Amino acid sequence: MPPKLRSNLLKTATIFFISYVVFLLIWIQVKEQYGTVLLHIISNVIGQFTHAAYVDIHREKDMFTVFFGSLKQGERVIPMSINSFTYNTPVTAAIIAALLPLIKRKKRALTEALSFLVLSHIVYVIILEMLSFTIENHHVLHAINEYFFLFMHKIMTRSEPFIIGAYLLAVYIYHTPSSE
Repeated sequence: MPPKLRSNLLKTATIFFISYVVFLLIWIQVKEQYGTVLLHIISNVIGQFTHAAYVDIHREKDMFTVFFGSLKQGERVIPMSINSFTYNTPVTAAIIAALLPLIKRKKRALTEALSFLVLSHIVYVIILEMLSFTIENHHVLHAINEYFFLFMHKIMTRSEPFIIGAYLLAVYIYHTPSSE
């Protein structure tokens, strides 16, 4: 193995492990606030689309319960755990941090990677909340929603760090535009 490649691999692995511990400690402190803000914003939007008033979010231990109410549909209670879709966030952040020294356009790469991460969390919550509103009516829409929810839950949430890492590798490290 060439010395430069060995040096880069060692540097990348060291940055990954150190940043993972740092991001994990930070994430433990901020994930509740992140989840609460995310749920408040998305629940307000979902309430507008479903004609159900977003009432409140209650937190008990690690579970959040979102309350909706409407005269037509009655009260809806949607339980969810923030950990179910954000548990990979420290790993994702560590992968991004490990790859940043190899990337020339760091700000753009960081913006794109973090945007994808937050967007995947938003889509997960939207699909989960919409699934609750399509249970009684529209069996086809419910089946589509359930498929997307299972896709997000089983595949996306488990592989998002590697998808983001592969994206950064493909676009910013291996792909060198001719204009640069």
